[in-house]
Amino acid sequence: MTASTEERIESPVLDTVLSNGLRLVAVRDMTVPLVEVRLSMPCLGASEEHAATAHMLGDLLLRHTDEEQRSLPVAWRASDLDSGRDVDRLGAFGYTSASGIEPVLRVLAERLARPHHPDEVVLEARQRLAAQVAIARGDARWTALAALLRRRHPADALPFDMPDPQVLRRVEPADVSALHRARIRPDAATLVLVGDLRLADLVPMAERALAAWQNDGPPEPAFRAPVLPPAPGEPALVHRARSAQAEILLAGRAPYRTHDQRPAFDVANVLLGGEVASRLSRNLREDKGYAYAVGSGVEVIAQLPTVMIQLGVGEPHVADALAEVRAELVRLAEDPVGEDELEAARRLLSGRVATAQVSPSSHATFLSNLVAEGASPAWLDTYPRRLDSLTPADVRAAARTYLHPDVLDVIVVGDTASLSGRLDEVPELSVRRYERLADVVPVSRSRPLPSAEGTR
Repeated sequence: MTASTEERIESPVLDTVLSNGLRLVAVRDMTVPLVEVRLSMPCLGASEEHAATAHMLGDLLLRHTDEEQRSLPVAWRASDLDSGRDVDRLGAFGYTSASGIEPVLRVLAERLARPHHPDEVVLEARQRLAAQVAIARGDARWTALAALLRRRHPADALPFDMPDPQVLRRVEPADVSALHRARIRPDAATLVLVGDLRLADLVPMAERALAAWQNDGPPEPAFRAPVLPPAPGEPALVHRARSAQAEILLAGRAPYRTHDQRPAFDVANVLLGGEVASRLSRNLREDKGYAYAVGSGVEVIAQLPTVMIQLGVGEPHVADALAEVRAELVRLAEDPVGEDELEAARRLLSGRVATAQVSPSSHATFLSNLVAEGASPAWLDTYPRRLDSLTPADVRAAARTYLHPDVLDVIVVGDTASLSGRLDEVPELSVRRYERLADVVPVSRSRPLPSAEGTR
């Protein structure tokens, strides 16, 4: 009898909850005498003020003053750990020596257990971060994502990626400390460790090292951003002055990793734009020369897996490029996928899963993202088998559900004076023009909400 996939896991895996509520996921990998550390906590919220404070907290979470740094154990000073924040989560990441994991976790617990953000450190950080964010917000891809968030979430419950620099400059030390107390809780966090570990001894060691980090009072209610339906026939054209190129973003919901249709969706996504020889790349880059950058993938945004199809296009070709993308989406949803194409996509996706486990660093990052989406570590072992069982009809059904033009929002960023007339040439589209990003409005609540059934 052949053992099941779960029974043939090569690396021992620990997945448990500590007494303080922290979920601990650990994998033994003796490739190098190091341990990769990934700590993740949800931190989604509405308003630009929340985003600015979370951005500050993400930067300051592990920051010590020079005086504090000198008193830290050698193991911490020899490690490489940092912290940060995205739309959904706060986290800490990096590596330490295998022999230094316990003192490093002890220092980490002390930093997490209580806010410690001196005024001078906060004031320096907010000026530095405001300058960094001002530069990053100039990117057309960021503008497209920000427009998508504004369009898909009600104005009173809008999550932000990068906040306005002026809002960042108004964040006070007390604001950072208050958010720290509210969100930095072990019962909401997951710690992933991958490296040279003795799993049999790990739980008692982690209990000792992380004992200082306890939950302080009841958790605050979880924030879940309401999602408005897409407006696929109404592309949002957002003005970007002096832009010689245009950024096109098509976005919509994707299935969770645990959903039955996720492997079929992944194959459809790879065929569309998820690899170098994808249909969009061959059509728009190689054959027609419309686009200089093409890609598609899945990102978790406001707790929802989101398919993101992104193109960098010369302004004269925007209308033609968008029409070709829509045509490719229809073909993927309606025409059978060839067996050779399906097998090539299977091999690519299986290879990506294998590659994600070749080093402790990539393995830890993949596991952290996997768990954040609600999947267990065993997903890594069951996924290839799920891929092998797919049929062309499965791929077509997934493409029809998640990648048809009728279910995707469209954002175009570029010079409205140059692009308006060109986009009006695309049949079945009614373009909505915005001279400023701040003018982008949510989709009307009168549209029917897409069914959430079967998304997990």
